[in-house]
Amino acid sequence: MFLSIILSNLRHNEFIQFISNLTGIISKYDLEALKLKSQLDALTSLFTTISSVFKPDQGSDLTKIIAQDDERRDRAITGIQALTNAYTNHYDEETRVAALALSISLKKFGTSIAKQNYQGETATINAIIAEWKRETNLVASINKLSLNEWVEELNTANIQFDTHYLARVKEDAEAPDVKLIALRKEATQAYRALTSRIEAFATIGDEPTYAEIINECNSLIEKYNAVLNARSKKEDEEVSQED
Repeated sequence: MFLSIILSNLRHNEFIQFISNLTGIISKYDLEALKLKSQLDALTSLFTTISSVFKPDQGSDLTKIIAQDDERRDRAITGIQALTNAYTNHYDEETRVAALALSISLKKFGTSIAKQNYQGETATINAIIAEWKRETNLVASINKLSLNEWVEELNTANIQFDTHYLARVKEDAEAPDVKLIALRKEATQAYRALTSRIEAFATIGDEPTYAEIINECNSLIEKYNAVLNARSKKEDEEVSQED
């Protein structure tokens, strides 16, 4: 019988190396005679794909761009809030009334708009822009305070942020790590199909080669289990120290 190993606990590079070592052991034998060729070919094919997909995480170029976009819209909304608040104390009555109308509108969306999470701030700014374009008295107030360029800057910055944010979401969905998880599941199934077939032949037949393969593979599995056990022990010790 093959020793048990939790393949999902192996890191990507460890998983790839394990499959490489395992297929290397088994491929030395006469697979046609042992009736294992198709099972090993399936695992080897997945191994090749996984190896080509695996790339250590280098981060996304969009992360910095998104942060810059967020800072840009934060400055715009903070500037609008500051100007509106200042104009509520204006000596001209019409200017003060216009500022009060915009200030009341803004307060409905909270006082810390720039501190909201990414998605929350995007939705809030969209709602503010929609209201300020829809309500005639607010349109007039913006014109009165000459805030058109500020509002346009806020809208442009928010649209740009959302565009880059959605691009990052798409990038994350297509990231090698996401593909690797799916491929690893397939490879694990192929591994189990191969080892189950070997075990079955070792049980029902008189061919000693199957037992040899199992012994060699178990020696390999022991080494990787030792890696997992050592890591688990270290993590437990770190948790204990934190407590």
